Amino acid sequence: IAKRDERGVRVPVVRVEQLYPWPAELLAQELARYPNCRELVWLQEEPENMGPWNFAKGHLYESFGDRLDIHRVSRSAEGSPATGSHAIHVQEQEMIMHAAFEPF
Repeated sequence: IAKRDERGVRVPVVRVEQLYPWPAELLAQELARYPNCRELVWLQEEPENMGPWNFAKGHLYESFGDRLDIHRVSRSAEGSPATGSHAIHVQEQEMIMHAAFEPF
């Protein structure tokens, strides 16, 4: 949210704090607040093959795939969740923030 605000981007950010049981009704209620929404971006810091994306994508497509373009923004698939380099971590962090917010 801080990065969105720093960039001056006016898009809603909905945080999914609970993955199981999947909060389908709560998420549907929250997205209903944005009737002009046409795109849903799942943003996660973890690499694509780690973190919640592989679990969440089925639920997202099932509930919203018929009306929203659904995209994932994350680090690319890796064998380790961290690079071991702070400098590379900062670069990757900036890359995913750019990918998440620059189209707007």
